[in-house]
Amino acid sequence: MLRVEDITHSFKTGNEWTSVLHKINFAVKQGEMVALLGSSGSGKSTLLNLMAGLMKPTEGHIYIADQDIVKMGENKLAEFRRKHIGFIFQAYELITSLTVRENVELPLVFQSVSPSVRKKKALALLEQVGIPDKADLFPSQLSGGQQQRVSIARSLITEPSVIFADEPTGNLDSKTEEEIISILLNLNRTMKTTFIVVTHEYKVAEQMQRIFTLRDGFLITEQQTAAKAGQQAAVETEAQAAAETEEQTAVEAEQKAAVETEQKAAVETEEQTAAGTEEQTPAEAEQQTPAEAEPAEGGKP
Repeated sequence: MLRVEDITHSFKTGNEWTSVLHKINFAVKQGEMVALLGSSGSGKSTLLNLMAGLMKPTEGHIYIADQDIVKMGENKLAEFRRKHIGFIFQAYELITSLTVRENVELPLVFQSVSPSVRKKKALALLEQVGIPDKADLFPSQLSGGQQQRVSIARSLITEPSVIFADEPTGNLDSKTEEEIISILLNLNRTMKTTFIVVTHEYKVAEQMQRIFTLRDGFLITEQQTAAKAGQQAAVETEAQAAAETEEQTAVEAEQKAAVETEQKAAVETEEQTAAGTEEQTPAEAEQQTPAEAEPAEGGKP
C-alpha cells in the first residue's frame, strides 16, 4: 500500500550540504499499523513530511495506493493528499472559530460534499472516538485529549488510504496517552485503516504491529512487535481450528455414508427375501421331500 524506495534527502545551508536520510527502504501493507521510532534529529519528521507529500526527496520514490507521489506536480499532489492522506498532529491544529463538528467536516468542504452528508459522517466519527456530546462546542472548551479525538475524527472523514500521526500523544499525560492509543488501535482494527505513527517513545511504538527505527538518518532496524506476533498466532489458531473442524466434518460424513450404505443393503436383502417367499407357488409349498414324508419313529405308517 505504501512503499519507500531508496529515499535519500539532503538540504543546503550556505555552501554546505547536510544529509538527513540515507537510502531508506521499507513497505507497509494495507491495514497495517506501524511505528516510525527515533529520537530528535534521527530524521523521522523529515521522512514523515516526504511520505505525506509535503516535501520532495533528493532521490528515491514513494508509492501510495500504487502512485508515485514524487513524480506528481503540486496541483495533482494537493488533490491526491485531500483524497488519500489523513493527518493527526501533536498540536491538534484545530480551527478555534469552528465548532467540533465543523472541524471534523472541514476536509469534505474542500471536496464539495453536501452539508447533510458532511454532518452525518462527522457525527458518526465523533461517536466512534467517544465524544458525540461535544459536537457543538468549540476547541477551547475541550481538554487536550478531547481535542486530539477531534483531530483523529477529522483525519478519518475522507476515508484516506493512509493516516500519518505525528507524535499524537506528545502533549498528553500518561492516562490520556493510553486512551488515545487505544482509540487508534481500535480504529485500525475496525476500519482497516493504515496508520504510520511517528514517535520517540518505545512504549507507544511497541503497541503497533511493526517498528521502523531511525538513527542519524539510517533505517537501522525493522522489528515485529508482540502485538503483531499475537495477531499472527490468533490467525494460525483460527486456521488450525477451521482445519480440525473440516476434518471432523469429513469423518462424520464418511461415517454417515457408511451407515446409510449398510441400511440400504439391509433393506435390499429384506426386500429380496420377501419377494422370494411371495413367488413360491402352492404346489411348491405342498411338495415335501422324501425325508419329510417318512413318519416319525414309532409312529403309524
